[in-house]
Amino acid sequence: MSNFIDNFAADMKYNTSGKRMWCRKVVVILLTFHFSLFAHHFSLFTSAHAQTLREAFAAMPDSLLPTLTKNNRLDMMDFMDAKMKAAVTNSLGGETLMTFLNDDSLSVRMSASLTVEMRLQKADTTAVIGLKRTYATAAGERQSVLSRYDARTWQELSPATVIESTLPKFDEKIKSDTQ
Repeated sequence: MSNFIDNFAADMKYNTSGKRMWCRKVVVILLTFHFSLFAHHFSLFTSAHAQTLREAFAAMPDSLLPTLTKNNRLDMMDFMDAKMKAAVTNSLGGETLMTFLNDDSLSVRMSASLTVEMRLQKADTTAVIGLKRTYATAAGERQSVLSRYDARTWQELSPATVIESTLPKFDEKIKSDTQ
């Protein structure tokens, strides 16, 4: 910084049109500063707004998939890109496998009893992430629950909804157990 000031002062001292030169340098410095601030602000803005499903999956809060860390999620995407088996050891010591990944959807087998699917849907100014969790029992019964999130903030847009279920209703299960 000191070198810049020294050079600036030397230019001013030896320049016969000092005012004009000084104005040009000030304008250049101000424009450079302005554009660097704009670029920094723009990069923060775009990083906070998921543009692809990959970015959204990487930025996903750990609370939504607590057995997978951010590094686990990034590793699985890297493995898929390298055409390798996209398996990681989750925080419970089990294997989690990404089975599908493209620009707007993915599928992850969290365990033998849970599969998670994500889909990114974009509109003009908004992006919504659909997160479908499918739970399965050893008897072949299944239940799928759909949640919707804002892709920028990961705020839940609507309560989770059961969209498919082959599980018996609780009162039906009690009747069949007592007969």
